Amino acid sequence: MKKTILILAMSMVLVSGCSKKTEEIASEASTSAQDSMTAQTESVANSPAENADVNAPSTTPVTEQKPDTILNDQVNPAEASRRMVREANVNFESKDVVKTALEIEKLSLESGGFLEQKNIDFVVRESTSHPIADGKIRIFEKVEPQAEMIVRIPSEKAAHFVNQLLPLMHFLNRQQYSAKRYELKLLEEKIGQTQAIPNNVASAQMSEISRLTRLEVQDRVRYSTIVIAFTQPTTVREHQDINLDAVAQLNGDSFWQRAWYGIQQGWQFVLSLVVVLITIWPLYLILLIGFLAYRGLKPYWNKWFK
Repeated sequence: MKKTILILAMSMVLVSGCSKKTEEIASEASTSAQDSMTAQTESVANSPAENADVNAPSTTPVTEQKPDTILNDQVNPAEASRRMVREANVNFESKDVVKTALEIEKLSLESGGFLEQKNIDFVVRESTSHPIADGKIRIFEKVEPQAEMIVRIPSEKAAHFVNQLLPLMHFLNRQQYSAKRYELKLLEEKIGQTQAIPNNVASAQMSEISRLTRLEVQDRVRYSTIVIAFTQPTTVREHQDINLDAVAQLNGDSFWQRAWYGIQQGWQFVLSLVVVLITIWPLYLILLIGFLAYRGLKPYWNKWFK
C-alpha cells in the first residue's frame, strides 16, 4: 500500500513538471512570435514613412548652399610624375562683388600667384523714372552687379586656393576642373596653329610661334588658370537727372512774348499765302479763258442739242 502511494506521488510530480515545462515553452514561443510580428509590423509601417521622407521634395527655402570642399588638396600619385596643365572654373553668388574681388586678389597674392584679368560690371536690368520739381526726374534702376576674374596660381597651391573661396560664397552655381598632360595640351595648341596660321608664313616665323607656344604651355604647367565669375543679389539704385522738355518749358518765353510771336508768325503766314496766290497766276488765266469760251459757245450749244 505504501509502495502504491509512493508511486502515485512520484507520477504526479513528474506530470506536473512536464506540464510546467510545456507551458513555459509554449509561452516563450508565443511571446517570440508576437515580438517578431510586432517588429515586422513596425518595420512595414515605418519603411514607407522613411522612404517618403527621403524621397519627398523639400519645401524649406535654402538661404545658403555651398559644399565643404571644392577640390581635394591631396596630390594624386598618377599626376605626381606628370606635367599637368590645370584649369578651373568657379561660378558663385556673393554678398558684395567689390569686396569679394579685393579678397580674391589678396588670396592670389598670398598664394604666390598673380591677377591676370578683372572685370566688374553693374548691369541695369530695369529702370523707371518719375518727374519732380524744377525740371528734374528721379530714376530708379534695378542693377545686377557681376564680376569676372582670371587668376594664375602655382599648380601645387591651386586646390587650396579654390577651397579658400568658400567663405566668400553665398550660393555655388557651377564648378569645373580639368587637368591635361603637357604633351596633350601642346598638341592641341599646335593643331590650333595649323588651322589659324596661313600657309605662306615663313618658316622662321613658324618656329618663333612654336617656341612662344611651348613657353606659354610651360607657364600654364607652373601656374594653374582659374576663372572666377561671381554675382551679387540685385539692388535698387536711385539718382536724379534732367528732363529737357520740362527745362525748356520752364525757361521759355512769357505769355505776352509768345502772343506777340504768334502775331508775327500769323502775318508772315498771310504774306506767304499771298505770294503763293501770286505764283499761280497762270491758273487764273486758264480759268478765265475757259469761262469766256463757255459763255461764247453756250448759245450754239443750246441750238445744236434742242
